[in-house]
Amino acid sequence: MTVSTLRIEIQEGRWTVDVFSQGQDSGQYELIYPHRETNVELKENTMYGFNYSISAPKGTRYAIYLDDKRLVEGEVDESQVARGNSVI
Repeated sequence: MTVSTLRIEIQEGRWTVDVFSQGQDSGQYELIYPHRETNVELKENTMYGFNYSISAPKGTRYAIYLDDKRLVEGEVDESQVARGNSVI
């Protein structure tokens, strides 16, 4: 098992980030406002995905990282909500 650092870079707003593996989810968010960083344990040779939800003013830039790898970056649009998912 590897311990990695999951973090978000954002100036303002609220967020949740959920990491899951192969359809299994603990039901707990790994990263939730106001925390900007946390450690996650990932098993080698296991595929992981993540979901994120951000509520922030229009134009707010954000980026989510796992250790030094940028997983996603973007800017909140006029809806003031940014959501997405991807594979780690």
